Amino acid sequence: VATEDGVPHFVKQPGVSLEPGDILGILTLDDPSRVKHAKPFNGLLPATGQPGVVGSKPHQLLALYVDILGNHLEGFDNSSVLNNTFKSLVDVLHNSELPFFEVSSILATLSGRMPGKLEDSIRATLDAANRRGAGAEFPASRLKKVLEHYLADNVRTQERTMLRAQLAPLFDVVERFAGGLKAHEVHVIAGLLARYADTEKLFGGSIEARVLALREQHKDNLDAVVSLVLSHIKAQSKAKLVLMILDYVKASGLTVASADSELRQVL
Repeated sequence: VATEDGVPHFVKQPGVSLEPGDILGILTLDDPSRVKHAKPFNGLLPATGQPGVVGSKPHQLLALYVDILGNHLEGFDNSSVLNNTFKSLVDVLHNSELPFFEVSSILATLSGRMPGKLEDSIRATLDAANRRGAGAEFPASRLKKVLEHYLADNVRTQERTMLRAQLAPLFDVVERFAGGLKAHEVHVIAGLLARYADTEKLFGGSIEARVLALREQHKDNLDAVVSLVLSHIKAQSKAKLVLMILDYVKASGLTVASADSELRQVL
């Protein structure tokens, strides 16, 4: 709807076929000065936060930091926040409340879909550990026994596989923290190094030959080839993070000598 007076001039002839977006005519205004014209925006956009809401609980921060570092290892350069992110990752890995919050989050998700008696037993075990005060050890072995005993004593054999699959997040947490915070830290650190190694071991010698080989190997999923090449192109930037991790491993005394150590297997 025109808000000012003017004379229309049609540019399409009657009876012609029209396509979406075609201009039918233009309007010559009697007084063009009365119309406000759009002007380019030359200012600055306001500062914005994260694209999604990020919680402040330890397990939520852990997921955020691992995601940022993981993106860097996939070729999306996060060098500007690399140092601070890795330091924050180490801090949250040392937070004794980390496994408690993670289990509580999983219980909140599964509540109503898991046996009430089992949920009560898990919460009672967590409460008993929390009553020991700040820095209390996470009762991973006790929780595993609670889960295993419930499956053995209260679930029919033919239904155990289905319920175990439903409780998989809980089993995963107790396995990761079975050796305490230090073992979980080794698991996370080794996982980051493994992401670097899994990509870079695919490249060596002629880059053209390796790309052609990857194209043949993933001919039904060329997006995977693009992701691998993008990651490899940023190898120098990724190496900064890897060196940072190795320096930390050396300074912190994380278990490397043991044959069963995840770090030893990656290195």
